[in-house]
Amino acid sequence: MFEIVILYILNKYDTTIYRLGKIIDELFFAFLKSSTGTINPALKRLEKIGCVEYIEKMSDGGMLSKTYSITKEGKKHLVDLLMTFNSNNPYHVVNESKIAIYCSDILSVSEYSEFKNNLLNILELHKIKLEKGLKNEYIKLNEIQKRTIEITIEELEKLIRAL
Repeated sequence: MFEIVILYILNKYDTTIYRLGKIIDELFFAFLKSSTGTINPALKRLEKIGCVEYIEKMSDGGMLSKTYSITKEGKKHLVDLLMTFNSNNPYHVVNESKIAIYCSDILSVSEYSEFKNNLLNILELHKIKLEKGLKNEYIKLNEIQKRTIEITIEELEKLIRAL
């Protein structure tokens, strides 16, 4: 997910790692918190596959600084990541879907339509899985557990309606 976020930001701004973390915290404050431990490895992976590049220059304080930018391949990769979005971890599906929706403004109208259909399928399937779990007589859930799952189903329904 961090690769989508990083590419999304670099699609709008050329920036240093430090500023990238600040932008993530500003733009994505409702969904995630940045950390050097997640930004650096993601940037390295993206650099390795040719999605980002950087220029080194001396800062006003005399420190060597890297300013990152997205490449043409990075822009294509960002669209591909959104178009093939899938959240494999049930724990993260709601939040990761929100981030993908948040970043979907870079898609063309036809790409967004395909993205939306894909995401609707993912959300519907997850909702069905949760509903089946609630009805499964072999799973003994207490009232708090049931309500927690019901709240997640409600969140999924809101996302589905929002799309």
